[in-house]
Amino acid sequence: MARICLNVLVGIPASGKTTYCQQIAAFPNRTFKVVHVCYDTYIEIDRRFDDFCSEAGSYKMRRQTLLSSVEAIICAIKEGDSVTLNDLLSSWKQDFEHPLEISSCSVATEDYLFLIDDNNYYRSMRWDWARMARKFSLGFFETYFAISLQIALERNDKRKDPVSGDAIARMWTRLEKPCKELFPWEQNANYIQGRLDKASIFAKINQCLANPEKLSETPSSVASPSMEQSDVHKLDILLRKAISKKMSLVKDSMAKEELKSYVDILQERKKFILEQMRQGEQNVPGELLPALVEELF
Repeated sequence: MARICLNVLVGIPASGKTTYCQQIAAFPNRTFKVVHVCYDTYIEIDRRFDDFCSEAGSYKMRRQTLLSSVEAIICAIKEGDSVTLNDLLSSWKQDFEHPLEISSCSVATEDYLFLIDDNNYYRSMRWDWARMARKFSLGFFETYFAISLQIALERNDKRKDPVSGDAIARMWTRLEKPCKELFPWEQNANYIQGRLDKASIFAKINQCLANPEKLSETPSSVASPSMEQSDVHKLDILLRKAISKKMSLVKDSMAKEELKSYVDILQERKKFILEQMRQGEQNVPGELLPALVEELF
């Protein structure tokens, strides 16, 4: 039976996600087929971010359609049903205007790597894929592209068809980094901060193919009451210090207005995190706050 692994990418536009996918597909001697599910090709979230925000429910509906289509394709692959698979791939082209390509490799194999190339800035977006992995016993891991907002904006400006800088900033503000300490299902997250370590990536893919997820009732988030007010206050102080640290790293390289805009984005991110804490969407024990604040911020 076919073995399938989902590699869910996490990162703002211009952080290197699609380049990562292209490099994996081009790896010589790989022993698995590659299915590149690029949201920017099929949904164009990066370039249509404002449109989706103004059309209530449209973005969520498009995402759900894509998710369901991938699930059906995975079922056909797992069952070895080539007729249904070909029908689904034909339907995909009609639904999303572009074909879904399955890149073959130089050896006979029934292993597949699905690259879920999206920003996935909310944890709930990634949980949809983790839940699918558990439902169908698929391999699963996340790849987080750790890049500063400033570098991403600089890269974006050099693109032939750049994304709105404001859209990138808003995604960066809302991005929830993988955090295995709070969410055990994110324990297989890889961090990309520079050049790709091909050996490490291949080892992770093979590990996840050999050790698929198991069906579990584990919820998508930590079920816990709202944080104590004293811990929220402590977190507020830690986030203020984190903002000061980030400002000190860029203040000499930014113009006054540019720095002000950057600080506004940091403050919005801080407000977003604190609100999650107050509502109990994320709950960190007080003693772990200093160690985890960078993960959350």
